[in-house]
Amino acid sequence: MIPDNFSPFDPTEASHIAQVREFVGRVAEPASRSTLEGHLTGSAFLLSSDGACAWLIWHEKLQRWLQPGGHLEAEDASPWHGALRELCEETGLSEADVSSDGALFDVDVHTIPARGDEPTHFHYDLRFCFTLRAGAAPITGRWIALTELAGFPEESLSRLARKVLAG
Repeated sequence: MIPDNFSPFDPTEASHIAQVREFVGRVAEPASRSTLEGHLTGSAFLLSSDGACAWLIWHEKLQRWLQPGGHLEAEDASPWHGALRELCEETGLSEADVSSDGALFDVDVHTIPARGDEPTHFHYDLRFCFTLRAGAAPITGRWIALTELAGFPEESLSRLARKVLAG
């Protein structure tokens, strides 16, 4: 799931990696939404074709701008496939519109507030970087310059931008 040679960007990500590994080693179905304490999710950090901007979508339930992503489904062959599926569903893009090396890019653990019958729980998010092919255009969301995103108060998003900018 998380390669042994995956290097954390900072102490926060190092802590998230340890949390994901502990969670996956302890629970029977880490990707299942029926695992009430939390579950694995997959996200796509979509970069513009020139690599200067990232695509964010408005998350209605959480009332904030985020990268595309969500729950892994049984038909997803891997977390990367789940991130790609979510990217296409949430932006209107097709698989042919993006490219990716398929490597894990970032690991984040965050709390999701209780809603309806669903208790407060964690998303153990595995994040992958994708690049928009020239001529393609997402239909929902907005572009934001990586230099602006790197200064966002939302640590989870700003780390993604800082990682890209750091090369």
